[in-house]
Amino acid sequence: MPQQDECRLTLTLALQPEHWRRHDRAFWAQTLASAVDEAAPHMMRVDSYELRDMMVIVRARSNRAPKAVRKLLRDDESFLRLRSRLVDLGAQAEIEIEDEE
Repeated sequence: MPQQDECRLTLTLALQPEHWRRHDRAFWAQTLASAVDEAAPHMMRVDSYELRDMMVIVRARSNRAPKAVRKLLRDDESFLRLRSRLVDLGAQAEIEIEDEE
């Protein structure tokens, strides 16, 4: 369970078939997870990732509250660059923030 000042994120990365057919999928899954992990290490770290048929699920933890992370995802340059980097790597990102119940 995350602490009050942290939250968990799930990034669902839909892989573009025309890009991924040319590459070793396991290597590129690791590359995508590394891109997420290195994007903003002072705010977010990857806990795990899972390769599925045409997607990679990345689970990460942020040291910020959910409300702050939502704002950062919209406004922070590190996160904006991450989205662009993922597109360059052949993945479309959908990011979910786990709210505390």
